[in-house]
Amino acid sequence: MGSSVSVVDAPAFLRPSGSAVPVRSSAGSAAPRTPRHVARYVHRPSSSPVPKGALVLGLLGLLGLEDRPRSARTKQRVRHVSAALSAGEYGLPPKLAAMASALSALPNDRMRYQQLMALAGKLKAMPDDLKVPENKVPGCLSVVHVSASLEEDGTVTFQGDSDALISKGLVALLVLCLSGCTPQEIASVKPEFIKASGISAALTPGRNNGFFNMFKLMNQKVAMLASPKEETEVEALQIYNTLSRKKELFKTLEPGVVKMYVCGVTVYDLCHLGHARVMVFFDIVARFLRHRGYKVTFVRNVTDIDDKIIKRSQEAGVTAQDLARRMEEEMALDAQSLGCTPPDFEPRVSESMEEITEMVDTLVKEDFAYAGKGDVYFRVRRFESYGRLSRCSLDGNEAGARVEVADVKEAPEDFVLWKSAKPSEPSWPSPWGPGRPGWHIECSAMAKKYLGTTLDIHGGGPDLVFPHHENEIAQSEAANGETYVKTWMHCAAVRSTGNEKMSKSLGNFVTIRDVLKKYDGEVVRFYLLSSQYRRPMLYSEEALAEAQDRLLKLYSSLRGAGGCEKPADCEQAQRFEAAMANDFDTVNAVAALIDLSKELLQLRQGDHGAEFQGKARQLRNLGAVLGILQRNPEEVCKGPVDDGFEEKVESLIQARADARKAKDFGKADAIREELTSMGVIIEDGAQGTSWRVASLV
Repeated sequence: MGSSVSVVDAPAFLRPSGSAVPVRSSAGSAAPRTPRHVARYVHRPSSSPVPKGALVLGLLGLLGLEDRPRSARTKQRVRHVSAALSAGEYGLPPKLAAMASALSALPNDRMRYQQLMALAGKLKAMPDDLKVPENKVPGCLSVVHVSASLEEDGTVTFQGDSDALISKGLVALLVLCLSGCTPQEIASVKPEFIKASGISAALTPGRNNGFFNMFKLMNQKVAMLASPKEETEVEALQIYNTLSRKKELFKTLEPGVVKMYVCGVTVYDLCHLGHARVMVFFDIVARFLRHRGYKVTFVRNVTDIDDKIIKRSQEAGVTAQDLARRMEEEMALDAQSLGCTPPDFEPRVSESMEEITEMVDTLVKEDFAYAGKGDVYFRVRRFESYGRLSRCSLDGNEAGARVEVADVKEAPEDFVLWKSAKPSEPSWPSPWGPGRPGWHIECSAMAKKYLGTTLDIHGGGPDLVFPHHENEIAQSEAANGETYVKTWMHCAAVRSTGNEKMSKSLGNFVTIRDVLKKYDGEVVRFYLLSSQYRRPMLYSEEALAEAQDRLLKLYSSLRGAGGCEKPADCEQAQRFEAAMANDFDTVNAVAALIDLSKELLQLRQGDHGAEFQGKARQLRNLGAVLGILQRNPEEVCKGPVDDGFEEKVESLIQARADARKAKDFGKADAIREELTSMGVIIEDGAQGTSWRVASLV
């Protein structure tokens, strides 16, 4: 180029790694070169003015086009690039202004397309659990999602994704350039800057102003995070804390971030409905917290080495590992059938030995534990606040469980941290000899590995309060010197016939697999929502059948709902939010959904199309928080029937309509009875007669 060119700070995602890269001199000579795909940027003090053409050079370097012959028109664009867009114009923060200027300087849409593809390649994958209806951008031909979270320093971090590459490039443009900005900076950006950037309408994610809708949704997310009203609503979330025995305002260690650990299953047999209740409930806790804008890290362990696993594997003539893996796979299938989203991390005990032995060693060095004959025990009485969770006195109680104890114990309440190996049992090396961990230490070690020394929420079943969770507190706080958990949550048991706690050890359990033979997984999930989580549930076939009927009616109210993306504000939605914020009251939350579905049925009978569609979208969105109502209503209501069955039903409905028209009500009633015998329920309305099956299975 004829004039000299300096260099400029690059956006972080365009900046190459390594040392500074020299640029061309005014004479056209060049210093040693870097790969053509690397953007040619070096550090420049922020006080230095932005030189003409530097952004374009960096952009072309990223695309590998910096040495191609340039036309006079291109040179003119490069020469005047700094005048295209500047920081502050259209309210653009520096990083977005730099990218917008670079895009505007490119000579055609083909090159802009190439740049967007380069940006798309730098976009990190968005977690599936964030791809929920409330994060979907309306008006896009491709499926576009964006989500926002507020960081501790007051800036916003965006995540986004799209199933189409060009859309992903536009998502990346905003996600990468606006992450790290404050809510005020983001709110000041005018979306019209995209036109000044040279991106034609053909490059927007959809026909209906997809880019502007995406930008609007991002601002809505930021407004929800930053507004005083939303902060008040989040503070109003109350959770019953087992530690204090009362509901408390939920406040996290880090603003907008939740660290949640839930004790998982000991995998030696198929899961029963008690396990299902814990799985479903804490899945809903994670869903609702994310719905409220929290960034949730959900960890649930798998206990894959235990006395019961060893005993069952020996009886079956297989290794403990083989049995555990097979049962773990069955557990995952059950959880999937119930509509549970997998936790963010699901560590196994057998793969966490380094963390376990490290924590035990710390406890020994701090004199909270002692070794003898290859076993290691925790000195319970040295931990002065032992018993504060369970309200248990040490007198008459033994803290240990699930393991045989030896005569080396100093006191009967001391519990085992490491158990010495026995012949024919799995073992791992340790400073105290080969062995395996005690039951309690595994959760403390894995929780620390994935969530740190203090957790926002720790959950599990009611039988874990003592001794398991009590011992977790003692060993974690003794080892780490910090409070272990802020909020303890316990989901009550499912009781079998005879009002006994459903348990594998008692042999009175009903497996999830057995129930799924009779009922659809969504029905079972809906059934588990019908009782407040801290109250025991009595297993009932009648209650399952009732849950199935209620769920089908909810789906029936959604029939005819189209592609409306904007949920309508309504009183039932406020009731739903209030119920869930009141210690996850799913009973009243479901009642609000049922009332909304009744209103939908009434709206469908009249000329209320827009209102019906908006409230139907609201019902779906609220259902997503509970993990229900996300399937096609027509397919659910008509069931997996063949064409012949559907044709016969439609024919009988028409025959019934003809009989009613002819005032032959006896024949009409007989046809209704025939349809009922076929498992078909008909519903008459102003728009005609619709039908649905009586069962989801």
